[in-house]
Amino acid sequence: MWLNLITMHAMHAARVAVVVAIAWLVHAEHGRHVGRQSAADLASLPVARVQKHLQEAAAIGGPSAAVEGGRDLVDSAGNRVGTILRTSPAGDAVIGFSGPTDLLVICNSDLRVAGMEVLSSRDTRDHVHAVERDDAFWRLFEGQSLAELAGLEPDKAHAVAGATLTSLAISEALVRRLGGTAAAGRFEHAPTLRDLQVIFPDAVEITADPGDPAVIRVLAADAIPLGWALRTSPAADRVIGYQGPTDAVVGFDPAGQVAGVAVLASYDNEPYVGYVRDDAAFRGVYRGMTLEELAGIDPRHTGVEGVSGATMTSQAVAQGIVQAARAHAAPAAARSGTATFVKLLQGIDGPQWGALGVIATGIVTAFSRLRGTWFGRLALPIAVLAYLGFGAGALLSQAQLWGWAQAGVARGAVVLIALTLAALVLPITTRRNVYCAHLCAHGAAQQLLVRFVRPKRSFPEWLKPVLVGLPWALLAVAILTAVLHWPLNLVDLEPFDAYLPAVAGMTALILFAASLVASSFVPMAYCRHGCPTGALLDHLRLHRRADRLTWRDGVLLGCLAVAAAVHWWAA
Repeated sequence: MWLNLITMHAMHAARVAVVVAIAWLVHAEHGRHVGRQSAADLASLPVARVQKHLQEAAAIGGPSAAVEGGRDLVDSAGNRVGTILRTSPAGDAVIGFSGPTDLLVICNSDLRVAGMEVLSSRDTRDHVHAVERDDAFWRLFEGQSLAELAGLEPDKAHAVAGATLTSLAISEALVRRLGGTAAAGRFEHAPTLRDLQVIFPDAVEITADPGDPAVIRVLAADAIPLGWALRTSPAADRVIGYQGPTDAVVGFDPAGQVAGVAVLASYDNEPYVGYVRDDAAFRGVYRGMTLEELAGIDPRHTGVEGVSGATMTSQAVAQGIVQAARAHAAPAAARSGTATFVKLLQGIDGPQWGALGVIATGIVTAFSRLRGTWFGRLALPIAVLAYLGFGAGALLSQAQLWGWAQAGVARGAVVLIALTLAALVLPITTRRNVYCAHLCAHGAAQQLLVRFVRPKRSFPEWLKPVLVGLPWALLAVAILTAVLHWPLNLVDLEPFDAYLPAVAGMTALILFAASLVASSFVPMAYCRHGCPTGALLDHLRLHRRADRLTWRDGVLLGCLAVAAAVHWWAA
């Protein structure tokens, strides 16, 4: 008895581990694939693609001095008329529905956006196409400067109907790319011990803070802490004095108050920088203030008197210190667990709360007597179909699951994340496939067909062996596509995109109609014989026969072997 129970749980754990290992290998190999085949090199981009947005561009020139990682656009005389840049790789960490999108940004000579378009995307095809067709979305960016777009709040950007996650992710990737330009830093050399001794004369050692590259820990003899320093670069690299930005550090004593300022390297004019560097009064600017007080100053009105003969340079350094303090204080506040939780709750809108309520109701129904009542058999399926299906378009799919395995989880997809957690965790731990039975909109549609149409037929006997293997064949194709990067769009394997008619492709619509027609004759035809996502979830369910190896385990082990071979072969 006990031996059988232990064997069952061990085999079940191994089965789950195989799926986890496949997901990990998919993620690892995808990272390598992106590294090997990053988005198209800007230098080889067809000029005609740029000329759609900036007609005077005759050729793509050399690396841009105005935007790091960009390239100049030149006219027929060789004069610079604009700049192009792309959001990858800085924006690759931003996931839409199932992957990131790389944007091509075309700017005029004033670094204002003349046009933008998708350079490449690993997001769901139909969602990307919906964004590409939405002119209002692209007009949001046209005419704005790169500095203005760097301050854009992605959550408040225009969301494309039916492709909300993809469109918001594109906006965020752009903001990250522009923030990443500054984050690369214009100053090559890090502050030295000698630099910090201007503020801390007794310092004998400095160490970089592992959690923040802009923070430097300052130590006296015997490793006694003297305080810490905050570097203004890269946060203030866009603050220009007379001719360019200046790097500086502001030191804080152990009590958290400003101990002094040291001016480091600069792109501004000498001897102006020297005047500021040598001015003892300026080195004491902001002395006694805390980081929070510094961050609360309006950067445009620092209240600092300029150093005689170097007014613009000194005021730019003072403004840069405030800018750096604000940049450092914001993440520090965000790191608070309470603040993070509150921000998460504030980001959930009314419709999302409604969808989360439907999910919670479905879970409660699955573990109570409600599942056998009219509520569980009629009211809940209608709510799931209407709200989670056609309302939110929230259905698990192979495109979403393996897209997340490749590129990471879409942080803004609160409903989809909750649904995925319920779908994966509950069958593994509770013996119930709650998602398929109570939370899948397409399953709900078939349940309603069973109730009202009452299908009673079955497929021919000769066809049943094929239908038993069909979901697993589709699952294997999905996994191998994710591993080997086959040119197959996974949304074409399932009908679930049809629940977002505004973005659905023809394949999804055909599968949607065909699956419901089949289910009007054979009860739950698609769920039982065509759904790879449901097959995977049911395979992960803990049950009395979980201790037995089956051909389904063989399919997953085969996929694992291929993924492992590809991963280590490419190493």
